[in-house]
Amino acid sequence: MEAVNDYRAGNYLSACVMAGAAAESILLATAIAKSKDEEKVLAEYQSTGGRGRVIKRMTSGAQTGIGQRFAEALGVLSYWRDDAGHGIATAIGEIEAHEALTRLLRLAQFTADNWSKLTT
Repeated sequence: MEAVNDYRAGNYLSACVMAGAAAESILLATAIAKSKDEEKVLAEYQSTGGRGRVIKRMTSGAQTGIGQRFAEALGVLSYWRDDAGHGIATAIGEIEAHEALTRLLRLAQFTADNWSKLTT
């Protein structure tokens, strides 16, 4: 909701950063649910290249098509959060922020619809 509120207020960079953070939360929640080991998942995620390894682990064992679609939906994490969240000069505007929020919503819905397939 904070990302949407920032979008409505014209704070597009902030909306994109929050969309990326929310996508990160979705990824971590599914990885923890699948592994049942929060400490291990968080330690791996925080290590160099950890995000990619966690995504690969989540997608490699998933049903055909589900893993690939999940990885594609996580694109909102890689692009928006990385670009917008690390002080890089950016020209993010309304169109990009709208896309980030739309992609986040799609990720959340896809994850909810496929939770058991992603976490078993």
